Amino acid sequence: MSIPATTHLLQSARADRPAAPRDDAERRRAANYPLSRWYLRPAAALLAAALAPTIVRPWHLTLGGLLAAIVAAASLLWLPAPAAVTAGFILAGWFLDRCDGMLARRQGTASPLGAWLDANVDELVDVGLHAAVAWAAASATDTALPWALLIGFLAGKYLFVYGLAEERQLLAAQPKSEATAAENSTHAASDAAPRWAWLRRLYHLPGNADVRVHLLAGAVLCGWLTAELAVVAAYYNARWIARYLLVARRLRSEAP
Repeated sequence: MSIPATTHLLQSARADRPAAPRDDAERRRAANYPLSRWYLRPAAALLAAALAPTIVRPWHLTLGGLLAAIVAAASLLWLPAPAAVTAGFILAGWFLDRCDGMLARRQGTASPLGAWLDANVDELVDVGLHAAVAWAAASATDTALPWALLIGFLAGKYLFVYGLAEERQLLAAQPKSEATAAENSTHAASDAAPRWAWLRRLYHLPGNADVRVHLLAGAVLCGWLTAELAVVAAYYNARWIARYLLVARRLRSEAP
């Protein structure tokens, strides 16, 4: 590749890198990828820049990420491979998942169908990889504990996500002024006590997809499969319980 072409790719990739945060909104967006932003996202931006003028489309990368996750699951289930290889395929799937959105923005091919496919593949990968982890952990320890933790993780995540969806519908059904006031009251405590902001960030950290993918890859690499299942199961069950209590308290205070 010529030097001008390389320079063009690097300049193009910088456009997709997170800009230096200038306000709270940009800082929040940058915080979505606390680990990947240092290495996977810049590499994904380079790949997206290289693929933009080609016939490759974002859904190709989405399905490529799914294939990488299937290979990772297979290496846990039927083809035991070195832990580093399995962890590498997990991160490869996450890398392609970061790249497909960048490619869609570059090509102007973003669509509701693509967003729907990407979101559903993400959830399928999450469930499939954790099922494979539970199988591998149960086989290694000869106990049912990993399966119980998997059920706890899936139940906790379902209740948390369902609770958020119901809360959004509840806010949407309220008059705009009331919904805005209710939403503001939910965050009032954290806004009134900025010294606890670090604790709030720590509370949300395990739910960050970027962090959880790296946690999963690290657990596979170190052989801490049961521990990883325990962490995500405990986290999501704590989240849905806390969220339900907050919403119930808010609704009770608003009742006539």
